[in-house]
Amino acid sequence: MRIQKIFLGTIWFFISLIVPIFGFAQIHTSGNVEFHIVGEGSLAASGEGGLANNFRFPQFGGSYYLHELSEIWIGDANGNVASSWDLNLEEPGPLRIGEWAAAPMNVVRVDPDERQAIIARYDSTGTAGFPLNIAVGQQSFSWSTANHPDADDFVVIRLTVKNNGNGELEGIYVAMMANWDVDGADLAAGELSRDWVDWDEAHQTLFTYDGDDTDELNPVHTGLSLLDGKLNTHQIIPFFDLENRPILDLFLDEGRSLFMANPNIFTARKAHLEALNLPPWDYVSIISAGPYDIPAKQFIVVTFALVAGENLADLRKNINAAKTATFTPQRLTAEVVRGTVRLKWEAAINPSVTNYAVLRRTKSGSGFRQVGRIVRDTTFDDTEIRGGVEYTYKILPVQSSGQPLEFDSSEVSISPDHFPDTPVGLTATHDGDQIILGWTKSTQNISRYFIYRNHTGRSPWTQIASVPSGVSTYVDRDFYPGLLYFYAITVANPADEESQLSQSVNVTIPEETIASPALNLDKVIFVPNPYRLNGGSQPMEFRNLPDRATIRIYNSTGDLIKQIDHRSNTSIQRWNGRNEVGEQIAPGIYVYHIEALREGQRGKNWVSGKFAVIR
Repeated sequence: MRIQKIFLGTIWFFISLIVPIFGFAQIHTSGNVEFHIVGEGSLAASGEGGLANNFRFPQFGGSYYLHELSEIWIGDANGNVASSWDLNLEEPGPLRIGEWAAAPMNVVRVDPDERQAIIARYDSTGTAGFPLNIAVGQQSFSWSTANHPDADDFVVIRLTVKNNGNGELEGIYVAMMANWDVDGADLAAGELSRDWVDWDEAHQTLFTYDGDDTDELNPVHTGLSLLDGKLNTHQIIPFFDLENRPILDLFLDEGRSLFMANPNIFTARKAHLEALNLPPWDYVSIISAGPYDIPAKQFIVVTFALVAGENLADLRKNINAAKTATFTPQRLTAEVVRGTVRLKWEAAINPSVTNYAVLRRTKSGSGFRQVGRIVRDTTFDDTEIRGGVEYTYKILPVQSSGQPLEFDSSEVSISPDHFPDTPVGLTATHDGDQIILGWTKSTQNISRYFIYRNHTGRSPWTQIASVPSGVSTYVDRDFYPGLLYFYAITVANPADEESQLSQSVNVTIPEETIASPALNLDKVIFVPNPYRLNGGSQPMEFRNLPDRATIRIYNSTGDLIKQIDHRSNTSIQRWNGRNEVGEQIAPGIYVYHIEALREGQRGKNWVSGKFAVIR
């Protein structure tokens, strides 16, 4: 089958020019698929001299099955769609850069179990006249063949779509357009791929396979799957019409809006193609999620997968594995901390998983049983343990409705040694410029006591000192007025293995007005750190400030979320934990930068630090 080359030649030439704008690709190579991430919503690979086809399967010796013009669309039903590139009808032929503009960083992370994660960020804020202020955090994941042989034939792409504007966005759709080439196009020879595309309702997947029976059929099947999101429509659209002319609506925002929002534009199944007497062809797969109403500064999450299989049955098996991988808690670890087994894991990719159940069994036990209550955090301290017993743990994901999901994490085993008894009798007394702690001496063979302190009475605790075994008191002089302090202690044996924490005690230091002129920025602190949401009446405070200072607070991605102008003759600035639009900040790590605005300040005139917010 012959095609016209003039229009395509113009596109290919233009794409080769825009590669420097995209920058260098990060590449998924941990599994049986090679997949490039170039950012800006593109699903292309970065090839020699330009963009190229992507998704090589198998990774070594396989073909690149995903056409370079495949991309991510986000927009509404009114012709406003952010994309990687657009067609300008006033200048027929060449494509131009679309609305997506990339943030300056892609991050590659390979976990110890060789799960690879790549992060790309892009937004539409720099496009003049474009009414949708959208930012996208794209996380893509692949799993290693060595450690996850059943999860190495796909790439999961999670899109966090944020409304960066000040008003609500209504009727937003999130779509992925994948142009699979399984038959094998030879554009240089003027030949198109001849494939079939069909819909698998059970797996929410449009899958593509070789339909050219004039040569040897390729058994490989590829698929675009919606793993999590509100399915709106799935479309099968020819990339070229029967006269070999490209379908221009695929590159025009008005056409993209129709493809995303209207389920009755063309065809949705192979049976529809056959009813129209259409042959195997170069078809595009489009899956759209939505519509979503996104309030100002809020976000929604949609998760897709690009999947391959050696045949249709293998493809379906791999789709199931991709879904399992997104629900399963990852990287479970166990360690003995202060006489407890501390479990840590990485949250599930799927956003519907909001809680976790910890399951435990002993070597001599009959099976797994839940330990403690269902938790929201990704850490858990098991205090109901004995030394010398082997424990095996796994984590079960739980939806916000409270429904457990049968996607257990991997298992981890640990055998705690025998550790000392928990110390008792802890007391705390405030006396002028000191807080005096006392406790009952241990009668066991111990080496020392560890002193811990925080502002909440719950984990995490900060170790502030240790004292020898013969001592049963400690004096703390490093504290500030107007704060509540909690203390707890542990005891360690000669091998430095700690007991569990004692019962905590607390002391409230009376409020004082502290004049700021004599203070030094090196002494600025944020309290309580960490700050626990819904953790009581303890306010967030910056202390030891000069009388005039500007406080800027950033989230972990470097976005400025709050600026506070401190103008006071005291050294304390309280903050209600809300950002510039009045929303409560989320759990995470935050950075503050404080700049002094008066002359005569001792030392440097700025200071930076971090604080944590936990549930």
